[in-house]
Amino acid sequence: MGTNYKKILSIIEYNELPKTFAIFYSVGLLLFAIPLTRPLFLFILPLSLLFVFAAVLYHHKRWDAKFIYFGISVATLSFLIEMAGVKTGLVFGIYSYKGSLGAELLETPLMIGLNWFMLTYCSAAIMTYVAKRSAGFMGSALKATGGALLMLGYDFVAELVAPVMNMWEFQDMRPPAENYVMWFALALTFHITLNALGIQARGKPAMALFLLQMVFFLAIYIYYLVAL
Repeated sequence: MGTNYKKILSIIEYNELPKTFAIFYSVGLLLFAIPLTRPLFLFILPLSLLFVFAAVLYHHKRWDAKFIYFGISVATLSFLIEMAGVKTGLVFGIYSYKGSLGAELLETPLMIGLNWFMLTYCSAAIMTYVAKRSAGFMGSALKATGGALLMLGYDFVAELVAPVMNMWEFQDMRPPAENYVMWFALALTFHITLNALGIQARGKPAMALFLLQMVFFLAIYIYYLVAL
C-alpha cells in the first residue's frame, strides 16, 4: 500500500510534473478526438482543471497571507467581472457559457475565477524565468506587461476552440475587440499586483502547464480544420 502511494505521489514531483502534464493532455486530446469518448472528456473537464492547478500549487514555496489574499482576490474579482460580462454584455462583448466548465452561479462557472488565478500564476512563472535570464534587463514593468501579453495570447488561442469544447460562445461567433482589451487590462492589473506583493510564481510545472494548454487548444483547432 505504501509503495503504491509513493508511486502515485511520484507523478506530481517537481521534475516529473511537466511529463505528467504532457501525458495528461495527450490522453485528453485522444478522448476529445474520439466521438464516443468526447462526452466523457467534457464531463471531467472541470475536475481536470482542478487537478492540474492543484498539482502546480503543491509546489508553491511560500504560502503566506499575501499569496492567499492575492489568490482569493484574483479568483473573486475575475469571477464577478465575468458574471457582469455575461449579464450585461458590456465587459467582454455578448457571450454565454455552455456548461463544460462545471457548476455555475448566475450563468457563470465557479471555475472561471480559479482559471484566471491559474493563468496569472503560470504566466508569471514564465516571466520570472525569462527575467532571470535577462541579465537585469527586465524590470517589474516589463515582467507585468509580458505576463499580460502571454495571457492575451492564451485567450486568443482558447477562443479558437471554446465553442467546440462547449466552454463559451460569443453572439457573433467571434470575440469583439473589447474582449481582448479587457483581457489585457485585467491580466496587466493582476500581474502588477503580483509583482508589487513580491509573490514568486514557481517554476517548471507552472510553465509547462501554461504552454501545454495552448498546444492542446491548437491541436484541437487543427483537428477541426482537418476534419472539416
